[in-house]
Amino acid sequence: MVKAPLEAELRTFLAHQRNERDSRVVYVNAYGNNDLFENMMLAGDVRQLPDMVAHLGFGFPFQRKFRERFVDTGVFESLSFPRSRPSLTGRGIVDPQGHYTVLAINPMVMVADHTKLGSRPVPQRWADILEPEYERSVGVVGRGELFNETLALTIYKEFGLSGIEKLRRAIAFAGHPAQMVKMAGRAHPQAPVISIVDYFFAKMIKRQDRISIIWPEEGALAIPFLVLARSDRIENAGAVAAFLTGPRTAQICADAYYYPLHGGVPARLPESSKLNWLGWDYVRQNDLESVMNEIRGSRGGGE
Repeated sequence: MVKAPLEAELRTFLAHQRNERDSRVVYVNAYGNNDLFENMMLAGDVRQLPDMVAHLGFGFPFQRKFRERFVDTGVFESLSFPRSRPSLTGRGIVDPQGHYTVLAINPMVMVADHTKLGSRPVPQRWADILEPEYERSVGVVGRGELFNETLALTIYKEFGLSGIEKLRRAIAFAGHPAQMVKMAGRAHPQAPVISIVDYFFAKMIKRQDRISIIWPEEGALAIPFLVLARSDRIENAGAVAAFLTGPRTAQICADAYYYPLHGGVPARLPESSKLNWLGWDYVRQNDLESVMNEIRGSRGGGE
């Protein structure tokens, strides 16, 4: 979606900046990397950290031990946009403490497969998939009993561990969203009735006439695509910062059906669509690593 085209554009950009002092290596890590997290935590000096780290989701940048060492101490500072998107700034997506820079929001929605739905109603809310009629009917991004962290955290926040247990009973398939895309609308025996996928993948389903894309009443799950920028390197890495907060990166995000924070690039989705955002208060008041461990420990789940 975003990782491959952004890394390609960034490589090209950095090649032209080779002789510039703001061309220090930038580590783009769009899908999470435990080795990177461990290396950063072992760093004896902040100067050993990458100038900037890009990340998708509520992973290691939100763990309390990482926040207390690097975020709360001011090692990272938010980047500014030449023009922001009011529909996102008005929803509290921008970090009020000025440490994380959200570049875009990746919306995750539900897809109902009408070749598998039968007499069941199309769910309209996230709470609907927790009902008994959807047991062993839902597909999620994950593997085995591990499933997407944003989905897990949102269900836990709203419904507690009882909601997580209901979600587990609902899950019939856990895998890559491309697998669900391939099966949807074809009456495939292993296809889930309801798939929970990024909007990008929902739009990739070929038999759109046999499926419904549901933007839940509570809002699509809002997955942040963010960058952590070292405050002591922002000036020297100014060209890189301008690239990441500029129109080209925003266009890459928009092409993947993300909502870019850059207000000068049109989104391919309605600005008025509701987003189900965990919220900065929740993120900072809770150790998301501990929450995820509790979710996993209750029977193994959450990725």
